[in-house]
Amino acid sequence: MNKAEIIQKILDKKKASTYLEIGVARGENFFPMKVRQKIAVDPNFTFNKIDQIKWTIKKPCNALAKFHGITSDCYFANVRKYSSFDVVFIDGLHTYQQSLKDFCNSLENLKEDGVIVIHDCDPPHAAAAYPADSYEQAALSNSPGWTGEWCGDVWKTICYLRSTRKDLRVFVLDCDYGLGIITRGAPDNCLELSEQELDNMTYEEFLRDRKKLLNLKPENYLFEFLKDI
Repeated sequence: MNKAEIIQKILDKKKASTYLEIGVARGENFFPMKVRQKIAVDPNFTFNKIDQIKWTIKKPCNALAKFHGITSDCYFANVRKYSSFDVVFIDGLHTYQQSLKDFCNSLENLKEDGVIVIHDCDPPHAAAAYPADSYEQAALSNSPGWTGEWCGDVWKTICYLRSTRKDLRVFVLDCDYGLGIITRGAPDNCLELSEQELDNMTYEEFLRDRKKLLNLKPENYLFEFLKDI
């Protein structure tokens, strides 16, 4: 399954009415989502009005979608404090710092029983995990094995949450570059990494123990998770 299929299954199971996506780009994940109220946030949308019209014809729920061409920080600084979402998908800037900030802001605007999904939590190789401030910077890094795939160090956000938050259930599905799934509730198990240890951890160290660090679950674990939400 890919990210769009998994998110839609979560939306359907929750009978969700509100969905926020951070990092939309061409909209290939956002436009197919079938949900009543959709909000897209990205400072650099790469689709045009014709694309929107085509998708609205194909999926009428897109007629009510709202698009914010700003950074996620700017969006959350101005979002109405009573806004709350059933599901949030985070796929913005692929850095530890920004993905963690996006998560914290999303959690503040999440319904009590809501679900947050984070993309790119399990980079397939060292080049894809190269820590950079942007895709362009990663592409120019000349990192050995560069293929154009970039997940950055989003994986550290998962490790951070599993080390510091005892009120969250956190795991990663082993598909589509790693889909982190987070809900409020008791964790399955926890890590005990300090912030300094996590800051200094390399991809090679992560790779040696990635299943434990990510609480990595097989793709079909999704169906077990869906029974509980």
